[in-house]
Amino acid sequence: MILKKATAKPQEYSIRILPFPALAANDNKIPNGLPQALRAQLLPTAGQWLLLPNDQPVLLFAFDSAANQWAISKAFRNMAVQTLSQWGDKPMLDTSMMGEHMESGLRGIVSAQYQIGFFKSVTPIKWPKSLHLSGNEGSTDEINKAQATAEVYMRVLELVDLPPNTKTPEYLGQWARKSAKTFGFECEVLNDKQIISTGLHALHAVGKGSDREPLFIISRYQGAPDSAQVHLALVGKGITFDTGGVSLKDSANLHYMKSDMAGGAIMLGAIELAAKLNMPLNIVAVVPVAENAVDARSLLPGDVIQSYSGKSIEIIDTDAEGRLILADALAWTVKNIQPKVMVDMATLTGSSLRALGTEAAALYTDNQVLQELLTSAGHKTGEKLWPMPLWSDYDYYIHSDIADVSNLPLKPVAGSIAAAKFLQVFTLGHTAWAHIDMPGQSFGDSPFAKMKSATGYGLQLLSEVMQQFIENSDIRKQLTLN
Repeated sequence: MILKKATAKPQEYSIRILPFPALAANDNKIPNGLPQALRAQLLPTAGQWLLLPNDQPVLLFAFDSAANQWAISKAFRNMAVQTLSQWGDKPMLDTSMMGEHMESGLRGIVSAQYQIGFFKSVTPIKWPKSLHLSGNEGSTDEINKAQATAEVYMRVLELVDLPPNTKTPEYLGQWARKSAKTFGFECEVLNDKQIISTGLHALHAVGKGSDREPLFIISRYQGAPDSAQVHLALVGKGITFDTGGVSLKDSANLHYMKSDMAGGAIMLGAIELAAKLNMPLNIVAVVPVAENAVDARSLLPGDVIQSYSGKSIEIIDTDAEGRLILADALAWTVKNIQPKVMVDMATLTGSSLRALGTEAAALYTDNQVLQELLTSAGHKTGEKLWPMPLWSDYDYYIHSDIADVSNLPLKPVAGSIAAAKFLQVFTLGHTAWAHIDMPGQSFGDSPFAKMKSATGYGLQLLSEVMQQFIENSDIRKQLTLN
């Protein structure tokens, strides 16, 4: 469904969809622009809609104007899904009262087209080819951004929701290559032989237990060709399925481990979005990809492996594999890309979910400017973050008697912090690195599926961060971006 400015006469559209800010409980004043017929009608409250049947039906939708972007998009998406049968083949959306929420609302409506039943034999729901926008709200750039973001968002949802027999490491590599070719940036995918020769030993160690070989994806977008800097490196965990390895997971909800590459999916989506929007930034996305399977060649608890950084790692638990592949990816990125800012995102620990629930992801960084930027972007977009400590007090949690570090603390506490401390070792002292631990936010319950499904958490957050890199001169100065 394509967003278009309305050019026909109002009566030529099959329905007029009119979103408006919901009234307070004690407010009986009808906002300007709403049909006078409403004086005899019951006004819907936030999140509800009301259909006024006329020669041209009017669908009123009340939204909470105080909500964040995530909540606005979700509400508009839900409205579109629930009312589609009333739209007809030529719907018109009156944007005159959407105000600052126009982009979020449009993004929600377009993303309502996402249907998770990829393999069902039933015919998919048919959506109108276009949604025609009336009113003076919103520039063409704003409309195009909403369209582009929603399209990338749906692609990320699909990537995370696909089953593991489809979404193999090779599939993820092909997806990244096709994205780069389609939207005009570079992508290199290293196979297992190249991974070994490059020295990505930890990635190889995790992937060797599967007959689907690991891959190392490097996507490069150069939106600021006059700058020699890589302004932002995005590193994402790409475990296409996680059995836990020899430290086998419990069977309950094991099928949801197809989502263990959600961090990688968001990073691939973010660089695609930057390219679609022609953002004037240089960005590199690095995604180590593997399937953590059980086999005679799998890692064993007690093994000691090498890593790209040169540091040795004692394996305490093979189910702490995400940090192993990220260790190589982070060290490789720092050494070879030398980005000004580096952000990694991973469904890394259940500990972060137990600490923060599904309302916020855990944020780790020693850079105060980056912390404030990310937390502010999280509140604005609704993809919230909560700062967690990286104090040296926790250094001993990753102590090993036999190797440089261990991949799991022996204490059954502070698991998310210990994982972040482990990753920090492999950032090689990078001064503008942030780690986002987000298992409870990337995949969960929603009104759009009966089982748990992808949320797309992180895409809008990173979009806002990239926008701040472009627009906020103070942030550019503090992070020495040019």
